[in-house]
Amino acid sequence: MIAVAVTLNLVVALFCFYVAWRLWRLSKSLGAAADALTNWERSTRIIINPVVIPPIIMRGQAGTARLRLRYSQLQTQLQRLEQVMAVASLLPMASRWLGVARQRRLGPGRAKKR
Repeated sequence: MIAVAVTLNLVVALFCFYVAWRLWRLSKSLGAAADALTNWERSTRIIINPVVIPPIIMRGQAGTARLRLRYSQLQTQLQRLEQVMAVASLLPMASRWLGVARQRRLGPGRAKKR
């Protein structure tokens, strides 16, 4: 009976030791990841600082602003063109409708003489 109790205690102790060892390894890897993120945050803060922004980034931002402005102008032009195309697509239908109206006004015999 004592041997069974000692064996169970050893099994529980080994399991607890294994869990503690895994947690220790996890804390080491999490600490390394935290250090890497801290270093990355420091380096990006230096790069993104508005006082230290390189001229290339400033030119890129200006180019992006110009591109957005031009895009909005092109969107307006495209909307106008779509409106013109919609009106132009109605013209053949309107001419047919006007032709039918003219035939009704002139009468069946006079419209055909033309």
